[in-house]
Amino acid sequence: MKTLSVAITIVLALVLATGTVLASEYERHGRYHERYESKIYGTINKIPEGGVGTWIVNGREVLVTKETFVKEEYGKATVGGYVEVTGSYDGKAFHAYKIEVKRARR
Repeated sequence: MKTLSVAITIVLALVLATGTVLASEYERHGRYHERYESKIYGTINKIPEGGVGTWIVNGREVLVTKETFVKEEYGKATVGGYVEVTGSYDGKAFHAYKIEVKRARR
């Protein structure tokens, strides 16, 4: 009986912890996203003038707004740079809310 109680307690703790993690992943930058978060890794093929607009990363269209956070710790976001793009896909386009340069243009 004691083993069953311990097992139930452990399972309950795991369920609560998982729910907390999922909830924190769902909220970003003080707003809720209606779609699931996803990531794209790849080389920047095209960036519009001023950086706001449609970027092409590994041949995929990525919508970048003025609210998109661009982290350039390892180099500038330029054509040829390798990036990690975090955002959501709405069925038509990938909306980025964070772009992190992983490696500058070679």
